[in-house]
Amino acid sequence: MLNDKMAAALNKQFNYEMSAAYAYLAMAAYFQRANLAGFASWMMKQHQEEIAHAMKLFGYIHDRGGKVELEGIAKPQVDFASVREVFKKSLELEKTNTAMINDLFTLAVESKDYATQSHLKWFLDEQVEEEKIMHEVLGLLDIAGDDRAALLTLNREVAARTGGK
Repeated sequence: MLNDKMAAALNKQFNYEMSAAYAYLAMAAYFQRANLAGFASWMMKQHQEEIAHAMKLFGYIHDRGGKVELEGIAKPQVDFASVREVFKKSLELEKTNTAMINDLFTLAVESKDYATQSHLKWFLDEQVEEEKIMHEVLGLLDIAGDDRAALLTLNREVAARTGGK
């Protein structure tokens, strides 16, 4: 059984994951409007991953006898100045997510909640990968600079990595 503090913290994380999913969906819509289907596909994949992460928490909260508390999701940013700004925002989302998961893990350790510690290890590993990927794409965007041909090439490469158009 989850203690009240852990249940509240897991619910906060669940709702953040749902909010991040909504933000990635807005980013996908931005790229669709900009005719950058590869980047749109990338962001749709991110959206789906965030939903999957939220559902892992949803199931875990229920498995441990807790109650999932659904909160409202704020409207995400929908307009961006550049592709780089979108990926910078994505990295910020992931860094916030990492900090929150680290705080959750710390709480689980302090609470001697070994089951939650075990459950959260997957999330810790996932966040290392998420931040690494965002850094890599930002690095490639920096190399591309203002070269629109390089941007379109990267758009195609990203599409190939995600199975998109």
